[in-house]
Amino acid sequence: MLGMLDLPTAAVIVLAGVIWLWALLDCARTPADRVRFVPKLLWLLFLLNGSVVAAVVWAYLGKKAIPNTAKGPVQRTEPFAQAR
Repeated sequence: MLGMLDLPTAAVIVLAGVIWLWALLDCARTPADRVRFVPKLLWLLFLLNGSVVAAVVWAYLGKKAIPNTAKGPVQRTEPFAQAR
């Protein structure tokens, strides 16, 4: 049939759609203070363009990393010390 796609082509199209949808939802759910370089609205417009390239750019450049607030590993003085 001429209208049917072969399986590898359909898989690539579905994967591209999933990546784009993930990036769009991730941008929409990211707080505005974690967005880098341009305002969040411009990122959303850029992603609504529908390009997988836009999704990759969002993934690498779009938001700031969450600062590490951990105080480090727990240090115990005895081999099987109980946590308090």
